Amino acid sequence: MSRKWAKACEAAGITGLQFRDLRAKAATDKAESSGDVRAAQKQMGHSSVVMTKHYTRNRRGAKVTPTR
Repeated sequence: MSRKWAKACEAAGITGLQFRDLRAKAATDKAESSGDVRAAQKQMGHSSVVMTKHYTRNRRGAKVTPTR
């Protein structure tokens, strides 16, 4: 799996992204879309909110929508 991920990132021109980063992205997206970190906690299967907060990230800058 690791080699396939590296190959896909290389083909896309992406550097510095690890497969495990997707977990933090999913937690952050769920917490932001629902407005509650507990929804992300349930999705990720954590028993404590503290662990979920460890995964969620503070985004830099404003969230924008696609131009098309």
